[in-house]
Amino acid sequence: MTSPEDDTHADEPVVDDTSVDAPDAEHAEATPVDGEPDSLAETNSMRKKLRTTGIAVGLGFGATVVSLAILLPLLLISQRLGVPIPDAPFALISLELFIGQVVGMGGLSALYLWKTGRGFEYVPIRRPTLLEAAIIIVAPFGIIFVTATISQLSLLLGVEPSEHALGGLGDVDPTLFLYLIPLMFLIVGPFEELLYRGVIQRRLRESFGPVAAITLASVIFALIHIPAHGFGGAGVASVAASMVALFGGSLIFGAIYEYTENLTVVALIHGLYNSILLALLYVVTVYGPELEEFAEQADQALVLVGF
Repeated sequence: MTSPEDDTHADEPVVDDTSVDAPDAEHAEATPVDGEPDSLAETNSMRKKLRTTGIAVGLGFGATVVSLAILLPLLLISQRLGVPIPDAPFALISLELFIGQVVGMGGLSALYLWKTGRGFEYVPIRRPTLLEAAIIIVAPFGIIFVTATISQLSLLLGVEPSEHALGGLGDVDPTLFLYLIPLMFLIVGPFEELLYRGVIQRRLRESFGPVAAITLASVIFALIHIPAHGFGGAGVASVAASMVALFGGSLIFGAIYEYTENLTVVALIHGLYNSILLALLYVVTVYGPELEEFAEQADQALVLVGF
C-alpha cells in the first residue's frame, strides 16, 4: 500500500538532473542556494530560461528541418531512379502531412521525451470529461471568431491577410477539402498539439510559468506556419497579418491546454477547427456564386426592413 505522498508523485517521470533541468512548477530554479549571492542566482535563472527558450525554438523549427531533410532527398532519389511521384493533390498532401506531422513533429517529440528521460508520461493524455467535451465543441467557434476579428481589423488597416496554401490550389476538385477532414483528426491535430502544447508549452512552463509559456509557444506555433502562407508570393504585411491571427488562435489552444491539462482536448479542438475551415472552403468553392447572390438579396432585404 502506498502513502498519499507516494501517490502524489507516482506518475512523475524520473529525470536525470545532471543532463535535464528538473521540472520546476514551484520555480525552484529561481530560489537562491544558501550562501549564493542574489545576482548569481538571477544569472543562473536567466541562463536556464534562455536555454529553455532555445530548446523550445529548436523543437518548433526542428520539425520543419526534419521534414525538409526527408522530403528533399526523397524527391532527388525518385528523380534519379525514375520513380514517378504521384501528382494527385490528395496523395501529395497526405505524404506531406505524414512526413511533416507524424515523422517530423511526432518523431521529434518522441526523441526529445526519450533523450531527456521524461517519457510519454510527461504529456497528459486521457479521456475527456463532460465539461471538456463541451469545450471541444464550443472552442473551435471561439477560435474562428478571434481569428476572423483579427483578420477584419487588419483589413480595416488596409492589409489583407495572406491565403493559406490550400486555398490557392486552383482548379482542384473541391471534394479534396472533404477528403482531408479525417486527416485533421488523425494527423494534424494530435501531432501538432503533441509538439507545440504537450512538449514545447509544457517545457516552457517549467521555467517561465503558464502565461509566458502559452505566449512563447504561440509565437513559435504561428511562425512555423509562414511557409504555408508565404510561398504564394504574399507580401510581408499580409503574411504578418495572418501570423497575428494564428497567434491569437494559438493563445486559446494554449489556455485550454493549461486549464484542462489534457492533450486529447486540444488535439480534438484543433482537428475540429481545421475541419470546419475545410468544410467552409468546400462550400465557398462549390456554391460561391449562389452564396454571393443570396448575400446580395439578404442585404436588400435588410435595407427594406430598416436595418
